[in-house]
Amino acid sequence: MDFSIRHTFEKTRASREARQCPQCRTEALILLRRHVSPARLGPPLVTEYYECECCESQYQYSPADNRWKPIYQ
Repeated sequence: MDFSIRHTFEKTRASREARQCPQCRTEALILLRRHVSPARLGPPLVTEYYECECCESQYQYSPADNRWKPIYQ
C-alpha cells in the first residue's frame, strides 16, 4: 500500500508543482483551484485553494498578503 501512495505523489508532482505543507512539512501541497474576484468589485483579489496529499489538510492562500489560512470542514 505504501508503494501506491508514493506512485500517486510522483504522478501528481509531474503534472503540477507541489508546495510545502504548513502542517506536515512535506512537498505534497497541490493547487486545487484559483479564484479571482470580479472587476466590478474593485482591484482583483486572488485566492488559491490547496490540499495536502499526505495529511489531507486544506488551505486557503492569499498571494497579495502571503498568508495561509486552514480550511476546517
